[in-house]
Amino acid sequence: MERNEFLDILTVLNHLAHADGEMHPSEKKVLIALFRVAKVTPEEQEQIRRHTSLEEMMEEINSDEAKKALIDLLALIAGADGVFQEEEEDLIKKVMKRVDITPEEHPYFKNGEGLDIALVRSNAKKILESIASQF
Repeated sequence: MERNEFLDILTVLNHLAHADGEMHPSEKKVLIALFRVAKVTPEEQEQIRRHTSLEEMMEEINSDEAKKALIDLLALIAGADGVFQEEEEDLIKKVMKRVDITPEEHPYFKNGEGLDIALVRSNAKKILESIASQF
């Protein structure tokens, strides 16, 4: 995965964390962990803050590896507070459609019935280590 793709992923994650109007402390904790493991610089943080168009970010996430990481990380953020909000679900479905991944194809979604929060939370360390290994 290219570094710019990862920064775009972080931008999408930031949108999700704010989807219900406020960022839950556990969502913030996950984002901070991601920034740390990926060694995001202050300049990159500013780049993330400047991007406001979700559609533009989605256009720049092209590799299969980045698409998978995006969905894994969206699931991690959405499940961080233990509740899968309707706004989060709507955004994730939109993103999944955009990257051509169906809920039935992804292990963290129960046959299209929603996010398997317990499974995502049990795999949090594995997801973060996967990101850390790339940077």
